[in-house]
Amino acid sequence: MRRLITWLTAVLVAATTLTAAAQAADYPVFKDIGGMPLDAVTAPGSAVGTGPDGEPWLYLVSSGSPAVFSVVDARDGSRVHEFPLPGSSGSWAVDVTPNGDVYVGTYGEGRVYRYRPGAAAVEDLGVAVPGETFVWSVTHDENGVVYGGTGQSRANVFRYDPATGTTTNLGSLAPDADPLIVRGIAAGGGKVYAGTHATTSVVEIDPVTGERRDLGLPPGADPAAGVYDLDVRGRLLFARFSLSGSPAPLHVYDLDAGAWVQEIPDAHGLNVSPVAADGRTVYFVRDQTLHSYDLVDRTYAATSLTGVGDVRGFDFLDLGDAEWPGDTLVGLNHVGRYFVYSPATGRSELRTADAVAAPGPVRSIAEGPDGLLYVGTFLAGGMASYDPETGAKAQFAAEISQAEGMVTHDGALYVGTYPWGEILRYDPDQPAEPGVNPKPVLRLYEHHGQSRPFALASAGDHLAVGTVAKNGSPGGGLTLLNTRTGESWFEDVVPGQSVVALTYRDGILYGATSVFGGVGGPRPTQTDAVVFAYDIEQRRKLWEVAPIPGEGAIGEIAFDENGKLWSHTTVSVFRMDVETREVEARRNYEPYPWDTVAYAHVGSRLWYDPYVDKIYVVSQAKMFTIDPVTLDRARVFQPASYGFLHNNGNVFIARDLKYWEYTPSARPAAAASVAADAVPAGRPQTVTFTGLGPGEQLEVWLRPNARMLGTVRADATGTARLTFTVPLDRSGELTVEGRRLSTRGALWTSFQAAAPVCDVTVDGPYTGPLSVTSGITCVDDATVSGSIQVSPGAMLVVAGSTVSGPLRTDRAGGVVLTGATVSGPVTVTGSTGAVSITGSVLSGSVSLAGNTGGVRFAGNRVVGGLSCAGNDPAPVQDEPNEVTGPVRGQCAEGRS
Repeated sequence: MRRLITWLTAVLVAATTLTAAAQAADYPVFKDIGGMPLDAVTAPGSAVGTGPDGEPWLYLVSSGSPAVFSVVDARDGSRVHEFPLPGSSGSWAVDVTPNGDVYVGTYGEGRVYRYRPGAAAVEDLGVAVPGETFVWSVTHDENGVVYGGTGQSRANVFRYDPATGTTTNLGSLAPDADPLIVRGIAAGGGKVYAGTHATTSVVEIDPVTGERRDLGLPPGADPAAGVYDLDVRGRLLFARFSLSGSPAPLHVYDLDAGAWVQEIPDAHGLNVSPVAADGRTVYFVRDQTLHSYDLVDRTYAATSLTGVGDVRGFDFLDLGDAEWPGDTLVGLNHVGRYFVYSPATGRSELRTADAVAAPGPVRSIAEGPDGLLYVGTFLAGGMASYDPETGAKAQFAAEISQAEGMVTHDGALYVGTYPWGEILRYDPDQPAEPGVNPKPVLRLYEHHGQSRPFALASAGDHLAVGTVAKNGSPGGGLTLLNTRTGESWFEDVVPGQSVVALTYRDGILYGATSVFGGVGGPRPTQTDAVVFAYDIEQRRKLWEVAPIPGEGAIGEIAFDENGKLWSHTTVSVFRMDVETREVEARRNYEPYPWDTVAYAHVGSRLWYDPYVDKIYVVSQAKMFTIDPVTLDRARVFQPASYGFLHNNGNVFIARDLKYWEYTPSARPAAAASVAADAVPAGRPQTVTFTGLGPGEQLEVWLRPNARMLGTVRADATGTARLTFTVPLDRSGELTVEGRRLSTRGALWTSFQAAAPVCDVTVDGPYTGPLSVTSGITCVDDATVSGSIQVSPGAMLVVAGSTVSGPLRTDRAGGVVLTGATVSGPVTVTGSTGAVSITGSVLSGSVSLAGNTGGVRFAGNRVVGGLSCAGNDPAPVQDEPNEVTGPVRGQCAEGRS
């Protein structure tokens, strides 16, 4: 670690570039930048009922801080009333009793509220079960007595009697310490039925005697799926078993026969509708189609209404409209959309409820390729942007779901969303358009069981994605996506553990894990989260180390200027040498109850600040600095849940609905520039990075088609430069990217690669051997009657030409063959510049060995063998090659 005097000297030098205003400022500076425009209707719980004069009303609880209860007229979707629900963040549980009262079970503090239609306020009935902060389900029996299920861990069932105003806890269903929730609840015939999640059971409870009876599971049911929803209709009990709420079998239990009697595949939504006026028909959704179900003969059939899915509230209403005669079935989804369906006529419409769009709390933040701050929100979905220069804010992509993580890669912002483990690419230069921008590029749920992409990292050609498994499942994994070709692969890189942090350096991907898997999954059997190293080219894990035994989740990881890897768990910090795999230093700041927490994914947010030589950590709602020598930790700010260092030199902090911009010290903005706007291929270009921390390191990449140009270190003024040769195989706009290894940020600048300026041009017939000793030689539409030899440092471009003889290069500065015909062996060895051989016919063996400037060998016909060895990186074969002889080495491994 550099000494303090060095740092002070560097800052004094760098400070001369700052404005007088900046010099005069007092640091640190905290700036409240207000909330983000992330308002949305997210109503996991909703219901259908009638107003005091029989009005057809909808009830929706929009998630927020606090949640808001909206009353909406089903006839036109207009809002009638709205009421905040203090102490709650949202609701999965809304139920209407026979007298029209609405009961709302909430999460946040686990409170229950009651609304009496026409009343001027909502009543707070208090916390349902002390110690339980989440009411998952509510229902009622024939007498209007309300029952509910809770669960952060103990799976309690409670009863509320409106006649006496008393709440009674009927007890916990959790037999041991494993987390358990009552996700579904139903009542009828003097019994209460509770369905548990993720450990699956359906329990019948006598609310008078307290007696319980386990109904067992249906034949073939997944015992790890959990009961997602539960309804009693007539003398049938309907139970849907699902890990995450996605379409799943709906099982039917005959309460009189005491047996599971039917399975209906691919049902969706939280409810089966109430019984229709005929006394025997109910409705449910499967295959995105509304279906009717006959309670007597147990048959079901599709209706004409399609395009519906996750129905949250169901009932029959009189719309008072001749075009909708009799009872009209109304169903609500979780984002304020609803359908109306006439069983009499088959007519249907999709409508929107004007429910309160509550602001969504922050879930993820990152800097985009345009320098804007991008924010994803919890539960509601959608994204927002903030311009640090102008203060402008914008909301967009309302259609995307909860963004767990995001990163800038290859000029675009990549976003990982829950619950489908979907990766989307957003191009800020193009207008936002649903399904187009952001564009889905990968989905990890169906084939790999992954749901939460917390960790995303730019890794050369690849986007690296670390995930937590779907709810109810253990572990997680690592996915590599080549964003140029679309190729991807998944690896259970640390079996039994999820991957929650990633960073990339010197061609190696480094990751950190949590022993916890999906929410509601089994208790982890492992206790030690690990750091691992993964070789993307070889597609294999190199090593793993448990840096702090007993710590169950490691936070974000970052390198300091000396190449040491840092991370912070919830309560501990460590520094690691990735070369020796030794943990050089570690410190615990306080105890943490790893053996009792239900789950812990990312242990902390962390970055190294190269301007002040400190580690910054956001953990347990606080932001700290850590001295890299003593490991002393000092609290800087509270409250904070998310944070990162922006290229403008400031830290952005977020918690719930609030955002701040923090300037720790006088510092310039970081930037990149090139010496020339246009450079011919094969000629030198210089890139300059300014505004860095003294001694800060960057990896320099050339895009598109990522090619690493080298690593540079900033001088005392925060400036770093690199001069490189523009590869012969590149043309058009090229982008130079400087990856800041300490902050995980990136800087960009672009220029035009023009056609090569040839020092020697050969066209037409050429007799005799051709010797290329220096500069760039272009063989264009020529016939060379003899061999070609390229000396060290020289460059060769052959286009549309015929060579009658062998072609050999030794440590060339670059070799390009396009549409060439070579009669003789081709040997390209030790090239330091780009090697590109495409669309050519090569009559002789081909050997590509020890080339370090990147090799592309694609779309060729080889009459002979092909051997590739020691090329770093390995040759790219993105178009198939026809090879008549044996293929060996790297080209055999990467052959498509």
